[in-house]
Amino acid sequence: MRFMLAAIATILSVQSAAAQQLPCANRERVLGFVIDQRGETRLATGDAMRGATIELYAGESGSWTMLLNLPDGRSCLLANGENFAATGELQPARGNPA
Repeated sequence: MRFMLAAIATILSVQSAAAQQLPCANRERVLGFVIDQRGETRLATGDAMRGATIELYAGESGSWTMLLNLPDGRSCLLANGENFAATGELQPARGNPA
């Protein structure tokens, strides 16, 4: 988890360069992949630097996707994977991650 947060911080600090390296597209096209193809639902959002936002999506199958939404209308795939398990509440960053 710390690695992912550090990676997000790095990406956001150099947003324009990072967006050029990430798979980015028009938001509706990216949502078509996340919602229609992967069957995921938005679970969380957050404001990021320079007018960007972050969204976390997950599906009943355990798939998950994290998006970076840029002010220019593009969304970028930050990460995705399998075996998502919601904790049900906010958890401390230190200690047992289970």
